[in-house]
Amino acid sequence: MTELQRFQDKQWSLIVAKAWSDDEFKGLLLSNPQAVLREHGIDAPDDVRVNVVDDSDMMSYLTLPPSPTSDLFEEDLTPVGVAYCYSGGCHRCWRCGCGCGGCGFCGACAAS
Repeated sequence: MTELQRFQDKQWSLIVAKAWSDDEFKGLLLSNPQAVLREHGIDAPDDVRVNVVDDSDMMSYLTLPPSPTSDLFEEDLTPVGVAYCYSGGCHRCWRCGCGCGGCGFCGACAAS
């Protein structure tokens, strides 16, 4: 994972935490995600449509990333697993606060 990816993951975590605690911010994130991302240092090109959806106990969304344009190596899969955990794909255990909850699926909290 590159430094940029680490930075963006950290920023996204901060955005998620703020949305959980601030309904007004959450509304802005849902209605204008590109502006919120830019304000937090995550550049989203203007010609790319960004959607943020709110998972619930009864509905969960998974994103299928575009296919890689080059050879894919095992270390390239790590960011996908982490993103999956932050999206609630880890059975919503959320115990450790990292989004993964210690389930071990992505290894984000394997040391905890």
